[in-house]
Amino acid sequence: MLDNIRLLVAQIAVMFLLMAVGFVCSRLGYLGDAGAANLSVVLNRVVAPAVIIHSFERSFDPALAHDLIVSVLCAFLYALVSILLAHAVFRKGGAHPNFADKRFCLVFTNCGFMALPLLEALLGSYGLFLGSAFIVVNNLLLWSYGVDQLSQGAPEKAQHRLRNALVNPGTVSLAIGLVLFLTPFTLPSIPSQAVGYVASLNTPVAMLVLGSFLAQCDLKSCFRGRDVYLVTGLRLLVLPLIMLALYRMLPLEHAVRQSLLISVSAPVAMAAPMFARMFGTDYLFSTRAVAVSTLLSALTIPVMIALLG
Repeated sequence: MLDNIRLLVAQIAVMFLLMAVGFVCSRLGYLGDAGAANLSVVLNRVVAPAVIIHSFERSFDPALAHDLIVSVLCAFLYALVSILLAHAVFRKGGAHPNFADKRFCLVFTNCGFMALPLLEALLGSYGLFLGSAFIVVNNLLLWSYGVDQLSQGAPEKAQHRLRNALVNPGTVSLAIGLVLFLTPFTLPSIPSQAVGYVASLNTPVAMLVLGSFLAQCDLKSCFRGRDVYLVTGLRLLVLPLIMLALYRMLPLEHAVRQSLLISVSAPVAMAAPMFARMFGTDYLFSTRAVAVSTLLSALTIPVMIALLG
């Protein structure tokens, strides 16, 4: 266990050094707001799907298929618990006028940019394989529940939500990956190598984008909002502890528990301010929540893994 925690802490340190590079590049003007936004699109639509496809390039194994199905079901369990908690704490018409943004920040984690590098460091390609299950469930909810909250259920958005929930980079890449995993078909060596190269961009490019994102925030003002601490505490401590207790009660392999807990313990999703700006809600709050939770996750994620034992 101690070896895993040391490895996790070392990987987080590397990731924050890469974020520092992105921070400096942004402050020097090498990586502007538009450039970071474009890189974020590339990460979501190209690099993340390549990671999923690359992780599924393996021979079929019934045990792996079982672990994947279990991971998907446990990811849906997390979704149910997080949505119930979000609605219990942030009620419509209550003390939180931006309740939809706070629900979004609580439910959706940065399971792609932050969790996947940690899973790869701890569990190798098997960790990426398991982590892809959480990403697919996250994408399904993002374009259904998430959009419904921020758009306040506008009926003209219903068809758009359904289409994007079913057809998005996560579901398309999963479909391709399942073909590679469940059938004898394999990618030729040259395309496979190209996919591998693109997938390897996930950690460095994601950290550069996160660093640039933090550079655009006024970090002093980020740490002054009480509501930001409330969302961050629920996101990084309360929800992971609830899910840790639930996952311990289930007959799961330790590696499956570990991959799920890392995904659950990740900070607020970068999609929160992006979607909030798209739908005209309080994107400044979401921006502060991403900044604070990302910085504090360096402390809380190792603690959760230690508690898992």
